Amino acid sequence: MQLDIEVQDLPGIGKRYEVHGEHGGRVAVVIHNTGRRDVYAFDGGKGADPDAEDDDAQAVVEFSDQQARKLGAILGGAYFKPSVVEEIEAVIDDLLIEWVTLDDNSPLVGHSLTGLDVRQKTGMTIVAIVRDRHAITMPEADEVLEGGDRLVVVGVRKDFKAFQELIGEAGDLG
Repeated sequence: MQLDIEVQDLPGIGKRYEVHGEHGGRVAVVIHNTGRRDVYAFDGGKGADPDAEDDDAQAVVEFSDQQARKLGAILGGAYFKPSVVEEIEAVIDDLLIEWVTLDDNSPLVGHSLTGLDVRQKTGMTIVAIVRDRHAITMPEADEVLEGGDRLVVVGVRKDFKAFQELIGEAGDLG
């Protein structure tokens, strides 16, 4: 879901930002020129009934500038990361996505992906080929590589060296 933020200038006061919740409700934040922040929570609004604007806040909390920055850090995940985020980051940390441009003299040119057996030989997977400004995503096994092809390869860092050796000195990284 896209997060739409409505912004309103409050002359002599500061700015007001309003965000609607994914399943109803809304929050308004007024940032005063002094640095103080007022946070208003509303039950209704666009989430409940698009035609009803209930301007009676269910809760109002005042924060100093320093408190508001700490709350922002908490919301941004600086103090706590849900375990699913940590798992994804751990996997992605070892993941390598690399672009490789094939030279006309590369040993891969003229061979199909099946014939090259890239995944079995190197552990890397060719997930896309950019050829003549067109992308071939998830190329078929019988796709024949050509000089000038830009390959998008995915795997783990430790396997990339074997891929470099397979493409030979004629392969141009980048």
